[in-house]
Amino acid sequence: MSSTIEMEEITGKILEDFRQPGQDPQQIIAKYDELCNTWEQVKIYSKYRGHIIAAEHVVQKVPEDRRQHIRVLDIAAGTGVVGLELHKKGFTNIDALEPSEGMLNILKERRVYSLTYKELISQNPTTISEDTYDVVVTAGSLAENHMPLQAIDEFIRITKPGGLVIMVTNVKYLRTVEAYKDKLEPHMEYLEQQGLWQKEVRKVVPNYDYENDGIVFVYRVASD
Repeated sequence: MSSTIEMEEITGKILEDFRQPGQDPQQIIAKYDELCNTWEQVKIYSKYRGHIIAAEHVVQKVPEDRRQHIRVLDIAAGTGVVGLELHKKGFTNIDALEPSEGMLNILKERRVYSLTYKELISQNPTTISEDTYDVVVTAGSLAENHMPLQAIDEFIRITKPGGLVIMVTNVKYLRTVEAYKDKLEPHMEYLEQQGLWQKEVRKVVPNYDYENDGIVFVYRVASD
């Protein structure tokens, strides 16, 4: 049996492999398919809490009496840990968008999601109709090789006017991921200047994973 230290080292190597620059989306999806059955252990040994942080911020923004009536989309949903946390808090209309079939199969076993979309979030529109969701949430997807910053435009398109977009990631990725460095937050600000949404929260939080801080962005999509 491997020790905790050994498992943490193995986990670190797995995550480092995902972070090697220059991989295309299909390579990343293939890695998730390969690791789907052990992904929960990877997250445990990396002390990952992004899903909990994301769910906490959704809960803070949505009153308890509305949770059964609104539609939530979990983007890059993985094995469904965000949805599981939201379900515990009374959300019952949760959908998932996730490109890895292996991850989706595990997610479906949780039985907390209604619809699932086997799609990649990118600069191109998804098959989801505009103005569909009251809340769009993503945790951990803003990372190396995962999501282009233009994908955020799609978050806005599929969110209802007055709805919420909640994003959680490792704060260091704003500095270390070339696609986001000096680009991600300026793009968010540009979309705000265009009148498409308004920032409600930008907050650095402790214990995202390992000893790393996370960052939470909460935006309100403009009303018609």
